Amino acid sequence: LDHSLILYGSGMSESNTHLRLDVPTLLVGGDGGRLKGGRHIKAAPETPLANFMLGLGHRFGAEMDRFGLSTAAMDV
Repeated sequence: LDHSLILYGSGMSESNTHLRLDVPTLLVGGDGGRLKGGRHIKAAPETPLANFMLGLGHRFGAEMDRFGLSTAAMDV
């Protein structure tokens, strides 16, 4: 896991109503020592999951202004 990065989660928090807010997501691994572990990050209410994905893309060097319905990149 020290040299891996695994993303686990879902696109919805409540599948009966297709709710896309407060989606539980787990990011596991050390990314070769570049990712600080042992953290629990809670986003502000109604933050799109796309903000997390945009921040993750930036971590890997992707030059993107937006990802889906993102509003700003989340610091990963």
